Amino acid sequence: MSSKSAIRRQSAVFLVYMHQLPRWVPLIVLPALLIAGLAVPGVGGAIALVLLALVIWFMFLASPARSASHRLIRYLVPLALIAVAVAKVLG
Repeated sequence: MSSKSAIRRQSAVFLVYMHQLPRWVPLIVLPALLIAGLAVPGVGGAIALVLLALVIWFMFLASPARSASHRLIRYLVPLALIAVAVAKVLG
């Protein structure tokens, strides 16, 4: 059993939950987390950005990787959000 399949299996509950939500919920929640993460100073904004990174990561796991650049973006977007969150906490 590979670690990739184990990660997908463990995140399946969250992905099924996300799939059952109305289509407008992610369209409201994801930008709201981004705006809150960038606007709220300190730890509160960092928490919002980390939550956004986790949701994006799970969404990326749900979709198949099409090319090497697509796989690169899958890793860079959540890492960039976490880096901004760490920068907010530290400074």
